Amino acid sequence: MAALLILLSVVAVSILVARIATRAFMLTGLSRETARFQARSIITGTGFTTDEAKHIVDHPVRRRISLTLMLIGNAGLVTAVSTFVLSFTSTGTAAEALQRGLILAVGLGVLAYLALSDRVDQYLSDLIEWMLNRVVGFQVRDMHTILNLGGGYMVTRMEVHPEAWPAGKTLRTIDLPADGLIVLAIERPDGATDYAPGAEDCVPPDGAAIVYGPEEKIVSFCDQLQCTFDPETRKGAT
Repeated sequence: MAALLILLSVVAVSILVARIATRAFMLTGLSRETARFQARSIITGTGFTTDEAKHIVDHPVRRRISLTLMLIGNAGLVTAVSTFVLSFTSTGTAAEALQRGLILAVGLGVLAYLALSDRVDQYLSDLIEWMLNRVVGFQVRDMHTILNLGGGYMVTRMEVHPEAWPAGKTLRTIDLPADGLIVLAIERPDGATDYAPGAEDCVPPDGAAIVYGPEEKIVSFCDQLQCTFDPETRKGAT
């Protein structure tokens, strides 16, 4: 029974560490999904050679977080495997083994419910952020907070069809700032991207513009000028 309690405690601590690491990564500017993916990848020792991983290595604060996770993840995995083996190889009757299996299943089910609960996630996120800011002195701001995403503002990818009015016109002509919108980048059909474009840069037909601004203004602009949203981008910002 003691081995089962140790195993469930290790799993619970691993989930909590992953939550703390996710929030810490978010406070350095990573999105929630990227932060969660990288935290779990590091804790489990699963390596992915992606641009996101490079952003972790090149950032000094994220690199320190990763080093800590590597140590915790390795120790937790060894402990979990050893206690799992001990809990089911110790002497006892078949009925006792079945009882241990049921306790383990119920315990893991409760932990899974808590890990997937939105209410628990919100409470833990607020608590973890408070601890990182007040106790650890972690003062890097979350980019979602800076941009006020979810507070009426959004960053989205606007696809410009050939028949749409903005196609082929300069940003000066389109005059998005008049509607309170800022063009962060222009994606061209050949795959090239112009970052921080100037007033004389054009939005090509079948291209796209990465736009930041009030959601209602973006919706109104696209409805009037026959542009379309990237559905996933819009969903992630609201």
